[in-house]
Amino acid sequence: MLTKSPNSMSRQIILSMAVLGASLLIILILWLTSPEKSTERQPVAAVRVDPYTVRVQNLQPDTRITGRLQPANRALLRFETSGQVRQRQVEPGVKVTAGSELLSLQSDDAQDALIEATAKLDMEAAAIKRDRRLLDIAGRDVVLQQQEVKRLQQLDSDSLVSASRLDQAKQKLLQLQSSQAQLRYSVDTAGSRIDSAKAAQARTQRNLARTTLRAPFAGTVNTVSVETGDYVTPATVAAELVDLEYIDLYAEVAGAAAEALQLEQAVSVDVAGRQYDGRIIALRSDPDPKTFTHALRIRLDSQGLTPGTLASARLPLRELNNVLTVPVSSLLQEEGNSYVFVIEGSVLARRVVSTGIRDGEQIVVESGLRAGDRVVSRDVAALTDGQRIEVAE
Repeated sequence: MLTKSPNSMSRQIILSMAVLGASLLIILILWLTSPEKSTERQPVAAVRVDPYTVRVQNLQPDTRITGRLQPANRALLRFETSGQVRQRQVEPGVKVTAGSELLSLQSDDAQDALIEATAKLDMEAAAIKRDRRLLDIAGRDVVLQQQEVKRLQQLDSDSLVSASRLDQAKQKLLQLQSSQAQLRYSVDTAGSRIDSAKAAQARTQRNLARTTLRAPFAGTVNTVSVETGDYVTPATVAAELVDLEYIDLYAEVAGAAAEALQLEQAVSVDVAGRQYDGRIIALRSDPDPKTFTHALRIRLDSQGLTPGTLASARLPLRELNNVLTVPVSSLLQEEGNSYVFVIEGSVLARRVVSTGIRDGEQIVVESGLRAGDRVVSRDVAALTDGQRIEVAE
């Protein structure tokens, strides 16, 4: 086994001590020569901003609406009665006039019901004529029997006739009077019975007419949803008819726009880059309770326009006089509030403002600013309150 000599171990210890001493010396020198840390805050560089001077002006704002073109008149047609389709007279795309037959149902039962109702009306009229004649006869019979009873009463007073014969005469008089009353009732109610029979006949005529589906207006058949032999009910949509002579633009507008519009007002409508003349034909005065918007309808001549096409229109709002405006790009939106940065010398002051109607790239400021104030016009998202700035002139 090899062992180190005492001299070798002494040299290693001395060498280790020398390395440790040198390391401590280097650390001390580095600590003594390191620069002092400064606690002073370095100034933030000024940001260059573009100013905008708030001024009073008059505006004629407008709003743009977008919607789909639709036929001026559209009808989903249903039969008013149930039955089996007998004939299909039209196909989609066919132009029809008002009253044209589109579809028809089997009508045998309806025709028989009409014949029966007509026969009942004729029989009722004949019966009334008969009852009037019988009433006239019954009236004469009553008069004659009354005379007979009176004659027998005179004979009875002279004891020239038996009591039983007088009673028989009186009984016959009562029978004649009862028959006369029944006939009089029949004659008195003749008008009502005739009206009832006529109503029944008219009802069957309408039921027969309901077996044919007719066009309620002149237009173009858009769809036919049933085939010959199908069984339909009043809930079945049998056909769709559209009127393509005029085209309507349907849209929703806010309250401010609705207040400035009126019926028959001329409006220019943009369809695929082309301008068309239109007029307002409908404007809902009471807003929708869910959207708080007003339904608007603008009518145009068809001029080859296709339903379903996207269209837009600019609607003028009420003129605004002596209002303050700022660029839309100068507003900062945070937590539901609107802010602007007002230039106060070389620093910024963030200020809350209340805004109104927007007109293009300008927006009305209702409160928070005065005429002559200068605000930062754009790139406001990174700005802060009290920040140093340089104003671009």
